[in-house]
Amino acid sequence: MDYKKILVGISGSIGAVEIHSYLTEIQNTFNCSINLIMTESAKKIVNPDSLKYFIDGHLFENMFDSNSDFKIPHVHLPNWADILIILPATANIIGKIANGIADDLLSTAAMAAACPVIIVPNTNGHMYNRRAVQRNIKALKEDGYIFIEPEGEGVQLSTKKKIKGAMPSPKELVTQLEGMILHA
Repeated sequence: MDYKKILVGISGSIGAVEIHSYLTEIQNTFNCSINLIMTESAKKIVNPDSLKYFIDGHLFENMFDSNSDFKIPHVHLPNWADILIILPATANIIGKIANGIADDLLSTAAMAAACPVIIVPNTNGHMYNRRAVQRNIKALKEDGYIFIEPEGEGVQLSTKKKIKGAMPSPKELVTQLEGMILHA
């Protein structure tokens, strides 16, 4: 499978401050079209206007954003996409999807997607290791969602500590995505 149309969902983890680097790496590697969905909490971490310079598509901030190409965003965006990547994925968005809570555009699009949904967690190490979070991750894996986590430990931005639960680097992320393409 080629990833020529990528939908990126950004949730409100501090890892979102690095989303520009991830978008650049994805764009350069896959030469693709990118549309974005941002949660309300993500908008408190990253200015949505700054992201428009890193994509060739549209940025959607809520369930009622629409345009001529995506009149019903939670349906049309995942139908358009070859892949949906939730980057960074908070424990909150993981829990919502695992439990069928569709109360924002990102959780609704992730549940409506027929394309592969890749979830890239980025949480506090203690939070990531909680049984509830691990139970939600396990349930989503059983439901066919794909998780990309750093090999070993990543660096938690808020503490600078190496922990399990932090995102892989942009290069490591695209390397793992390329591996998925080769094995699809």
